[in-house]
Amino acid sequence: MKTKVTAKNKFVAAFFLVSTLAACSPSTSGFQAAALPSTDTDNSQTVPDTGGTPTPPPTTSEPDDEIKDSAKSLKITAFADMNIDTDGTYSSSTISIVKSMIARQPAAILGVGDYIDGEKTSLSNSTYVSMWNAFSKKVMAPMRDARIPFLPTPGNHDAYYNQERQQYNTFWDKNKGNVEFVDDDNFPFYYSFIQEDVFFVSLDNANYSSLKNRTTQLAWLKAQLTSSRAKGARARVVYGHIPLYSIVATKANSSTVYSNGVLTGERRTAGSNTLEAILLNNNVDLVIFGHSHGFYSGHYAYADGKKLQVVSMPCAGSAPRYLVGTSTKTPTGYVELVFSETNKLTIRYYNSSGTQQSLSSLPASLTLDSKNGVKYVR
Repeated sequence: MKTKVTAKNKFVAAFFLVSTLAACSPSTSGFQAAALPSTDTDNSQTVPDTGGTPTPPPTTSEPDDEIKDSAKSLKITAFADMNIDTDGTYSSSTISIVKSMIARQPAAILGVGDYIDGEKTSLSNSTYVSMWNAFSKKVMAPMRDARIPFLPTPGNHDAYYNQERQQYNTFWDKNKGNVEFVDDDNFPFYYSFIQEDVFFVSLDNANYSSLKNRTTQLAWLKAQLTSSRAKGARARVVYGHIPLYSIVATKANSSTVYSNGVLTGERRTAGSNTLEAILLNNNVDLVIFGHSHGFYSGHYAYADGKKLQVVSMPCAGSAPRYLVGTSTKTPTGYVELVFSETNKLTIRYYNSSGTQQSLSSLPASLTLDSKNGVKYVR
């Protein structure tokens, strides 16, 4: 049931400006649409160390070509929302993203859902097979050739209806990543694995409002996060497709969120046995959500002073959306996580051309839940 492999971290010279959870450095490669004025004064933000959270790296002022990742660093890339057409066609930017991620030579690649264009009861099994075959050929094959393991989590377009879930399960049973699984009894839906002493958890949140099989899955999640493997790891990362809060709007400069599918039933306002409460209470260092089609990185800040580090993923296909309350659409792309040997975490955001994106045009914060005082602060 369990397969173990030692990931190879190769020395990589990063020809891009480092952007971290604690630092934002201005650049000329901004976002699409009108850029908002930067609120930074010293190009940095200080994020307090909360228990097991990796200490954010200091702001760097070195030239781009002098930034290097240590050979002992763990590098992970992640993408979300490719949404292949039912005829098996991906956008050219999607193919460029796949090539760029592989060129970064990560130890593993995380998929944060929506690889195909499902969530349609009208589709036949043969159409699903065709879409997954196209995904295998155009996305998985280059990763296999590069010997980079791929670890998926389901999206609403992959595994919403029972028919889709069966096809999703069949495909991934044949395409299981070669990593050290901690618990793969429910792979490819929810499971955990270790990569160079970082503990990863995939969630099955392809449904709206709440987790799939929530009572069982939440009990499993608590057991995973309180296990000796998780507590002994140098970091704990949880990733799932549908977020707790929406960060995007359908119109520019609109304060009305695009709320098609958020985990309202999993917010801690609904009780202590919810996803949000469990993440806050069990030393999770980073949570990754897809679905919004918009990039933002920082922490959820709560009225009682608690914080949760979260990355919201850009889309890797098409249809980027406006960040709520802004005229900013973050471009298609992917995210890179670098865990240093001293437990510092660097987060970088690359567009489909492989250029690292500046964060200077991102707003300093987004309001997630005004009634309960929840903000998203970078």
